Amino acid sequence: MKLFTLLTSVVITLTSCNCQKKAAEKNELAAKATAQEKVLPTLEYEANTRGFYRKITISDKKAWVIPVRDGKAVEVPVSDSDWKELVSLYQSVNKEGLKDLKAPTEKRFYDGAPMANFRVITKETTFESATFDGGFPPAEIEKIVNIIIAIGGKIE
Repeated sequence: MKLFTLLTSVVITLTSCNCQKKAAEKNELAAKATAQEKVLPTLEYEANTRGFYRKITISDKKAWVIPVRDGKAVEVPVSDSDWKELVSLYQSVNKEGLKDLKAPTEKRFYDGAPMANFRVITKETTFESATFDGGFPPAEIEKIVNIIIAIGGKIE
């Protein structure tokens, strides 16, 4: 009987240790996934002119597109490959320097292109680019803006 009690207690002890280890591993994986998603704050692209409006907001592997002024947001999922590319490109964006970027063209001054802005919204602050022509972003943010526009174009 003592042997049976001893074996039972050993089995229970080993099983409980293994369960705790598995729970700790699951918590660690969940924390890593959450941290990976939070690597990228909210990104926003907005373009408008007298007869055109489009706002694209990206956060947590989802995009919300407002295709017309005073319209409702349409949710668009962001693919894993687009998300990874956005995270990678975001790392190279100088958020403090966004306001000082120079637009490569000035078509927005005569309605040749919509006025566009790119924003990075964090918990602490919002970084906004200088206004540029829609479709012609400054070279420093061109790749990330073009991916955001491509994601927003998936609703049509």
